[in-house]
Amino acid sequence: MKERKEIHERIAQRLHMQAEEQYRAFACSLLPGVHGVLGVRLPILQRMARELAEEDWRAYLSTARDDSFEEIMLQGLTLARARASLEEKGPYIEHFLPKIDNWSVCDSFCAAFRSAREEPQALLALIDRYLSSEKTYEARFAVVMLLNHAMDAGHLEQALLRLLRVRAPGKSAQVAVAWALSVAYRADPAYTLSFMQQHAFSPFIRKTAFQKMIELRSTGPEEKARLRALRG
Repeated sequence: MKERKEIHERIAQRLHMQAEEQYRAFACSLLPGVHGVLGVRLPILQRMARELAEEDWRAYLSTARDDSFEEIMLQGLTLARARASLEEKGPYIEHFLPKIDNWSVCDSFCAAFRSAREEPQALLALIDRYLSSEKTYEARFAVVMLLNHAMDAGHLEQALLRLLRVRAPGKSAQVAVAWALSVAYRADPAYTLSFMQQHAFSPFIRKTAFQKMIELRSTGPEEKARLRALRG
């Protein structure tokens, strides 16, 4: 117990030493309503997570503190980077998801799960577990995992069909679906637009998706004009 307390104190001290007031103000402007922001840049948290993932990450996560935005972010990054199967990580993911209350922690957590691509069936099972959740950030977690790690051109149809199962009413989950549609569009524009014509996404998702497609660097001037017309 004493050793774990020392670990937490060391982490908290390191975070406070790396905090920048100017960056904290910037981060708060991007995360309205999120409390406990210290102002530590993401690359620093990623470096700390790599170190923790090489240590006894299970012990760390089982007693980690939630005293700041950065401490919660650090838990997610450590869990994502830990060398273990998705099955073994399952209970830790279940314990961590209720702590997510903003897009930044959710999306950084998902992006760090690069090794998930090595377990495609387990990855899809994990996504399917949370995709239809009524909880905003459980659903967003599933969608962002999908668009990051399971939306390649060879599996586009199944990925898009999964998006139809999202039912969470929160804006953050709906924006994630729109984002996923834009990722699909980048992979196969014609198929994605055809799919959107055949299936009923909400007006908000459609409009947001078209806007994100317009903003893609790969979208040419003529296609931008077409997408603006579809967006309305």
